[in-house]
Amino acid sequence: MYYVLVVLGYILAHLPVCVVRGLCVLCGSIAMLLLPARRRVVMSNLHHAFPNKDLLWHKKICTENFYRLIELGLLNLAGAFFSDERIKSNFKLHRKYREIVDKIAASEKGAIVLVPHFTTMEAMTFFPTIVDNQDLPDIGVVYRPFAEAYLEKFIKKTRERFGIRLISRKNGFFEAMKILRSGGVVSLFFDQNAGESGYRTLFFNRVVFSTDLPNLLYAKFKVPVYFLYPRRLGVWRTSIVLKRLKFDENNPKTIIFAANKYLENILKGSDWACADWLWAHDRWKASTVDVSKLGKTKRNWTKESKAYLFSRDRIKNFRMLVRMPNWLGDVVMAIPVLRMLRASRDDMDLTLLCQQQFVDFLKALKIADNVIPLPEKKMSYFFNLSAVKNSYYDVHVSLVNSLRGDLETFTVNCPRKIGIDTKNRSYRKFFIGDLYTNYFDVGSVHQTKLWQNMIEKFGFSADENFSTFRFCVDARKPLTYKYSIGIICGSANNPYKRWPTELWKALLWRIFDRYHSVHVNLYGAKADVVFTNELAAFFSRTAISNLAGRTTILELVEYMQKDDLVIAIDTGGMHVANMFGRPLVCLYGATNYVATGPVFDGQTLIIRPDGCPLKGGFPTEDIRIEPVFKAVQAILG
Repeated sequence: MYYVLVVLGYILAHLPVCVVRGLCVLCGSIAMLLLPARRRVVMSNLHHAFPNKDLLWHKKICTENFYRLIELGLLNLAGAFFSDERIKSNFKLHRKYREIVDKIAASEKGAIVLVPHFTTMEAMTFFPTIVDNQDLPDIGVVYRPFAEAYLEKFIKKTRERFGIRLISRKNGFFEAMKILRSGGVVSLFFDQNAGESGYRTLFFNRVVFSTDLPNLLYAKFKVPVYFLYPRRLGVWRTSIVLKRLKFDENNPKTIIFAANKYLENILKGSDWACADWLWAHDRWKASTVDVSKLGKTKRNWTKESKAYLFSRDRIKNFRMLVRMPNWLGDVVMAIPVLRMLRASRDDMDLTLLCQQQFVDFLKALKIADNVIPLPEKKMSYFFNLSAVKNSYYDVHVSLVNSLRGDLETFTVNCPRKIGIDTKNRSYRKFFIGDLYTNYFDVGSVHQTKLWQNMIEKFGFSADENFSTFRFCVDARKPLTYKYSIGIICGSANNPYKRWPTELWKALLWRIFDRYHSVHVNLYGAKADVVFTNELAAFFSRTAISNLAGRTTILELVEYMQKDDLVIAIDTGGMHVANMFGRPLVCLYGATNYVATGPVFDGQTLIIRPDGCPLKGGFPTEDIRIEPVFKAVQAILG
């Protein structure tokens, strides 16, 4: 295999440049088709780094980046067979940078050179031939050895042909010290992922694992630090830029901060340079790590890095998309789960995908960074939903249990998909990779707790938070009434949960008889209007307001915050009242209180039919008026 590489490299070195470019385009196009996961990595990294650029720009840079990635691979093979004349012709160093090289050669102190991963970074191995200076000191390049023996032999032999000494990253520190001690130059690629043993720093406002080798070497030898940038001019043609790196010499860790900042400015400076950097090597693998643990490790320089960059923006490493439930009550029960997700990672960029009617409500809660509506349910539904995929979320959490929800997860196509394993839908495993299996009996654990268990299993853990919300609205009641009571007597999705009209009438008569200064608001959806109209017809219009079907969710909240008490059946409005801390009397009979009861902290009294278990099963109409009225008295006094 070694000789195959030798022959292939020799052939490539003697091909015309136009043919090499054609090979790059052909092989790059094939790679994008055969490696969709790697293409997604490039697109995701570009979208994170340049969120304000449009999709066409991202695709253009991604395509060119694949071409140049192939060009880099071919240069690794062909470079060993370039003649000295071709190297001096194609890889040039400007006169003003040659003065820096002469200064390094004349000095006995040595130097540290930081090199980023660009297409023509192999020019570093040609450096003695490019400069053609007999007085150059020893130059050592720290590199990552290859696992394949034949490839390692080929790379090491061909790269060291020009006088550069390759230093394995495994024992790089000691070898680098020997070179610097003798006045030589040590070069290293600072922008590759250093693994969890590296230090956390910022690059494009995202956490990366950076090597601490430059600052260790500088702290010991106090040698000058330079930044070498191989600026690509064309296929295998480069103009080398060499500059003294400016950093705080009293604080060696700022070397990597300054190098990251300089590289970031280069990539932002032009599309040509941006397409030339190796986005495919995914420097941001740190985004998969729980960044909430960063404060517990000594290898954390994120705060210092942020201060050095004068950045005031919140670090956003991790993008999560949460598909919210379809019913108001389930949406409210999911709020504590969103709080846990937000608290589990300080670097999370949280986006909610929900029904159109919940968008304003969820935005007002300010619990997520973005709230986007689902498309209209028509033939182009999934085609329109595919636009969400272009935001390149890292994780998709599905809080719905339906085939449509599974198809949505498949369409968005995040690298990691999380959902609950429903035993009656075995096909879910083909759409959602990370399924949580519920080992409890059905209905014996609350829906919110079930979701919390799911996200905790997959690493998103934080303290529970069931505190109530409050909007800044005018919560004063009309001065003519002492008490304001909200009534939620309908249920649009499950009419069997309702309490009969006759019982509501009797309860309201007793309330009006006992409390002489009371105003009642009837709440509900459009489907409940017939029911509330029938109830409101028996009372004075000044004593009761029928608001069913006339309010948005935000308007409903505004009215409820003025109520001294809300009486409700098990429905979405009941959960909203509980969420905003309204004293609540809730009627449960047919439904399961254990699985769907109120979850937020607040004064809540649950009324069930005599003998009804917590899991329900009794008709709601079996609830007597007396215990409900006593609960009202217990709250109002």
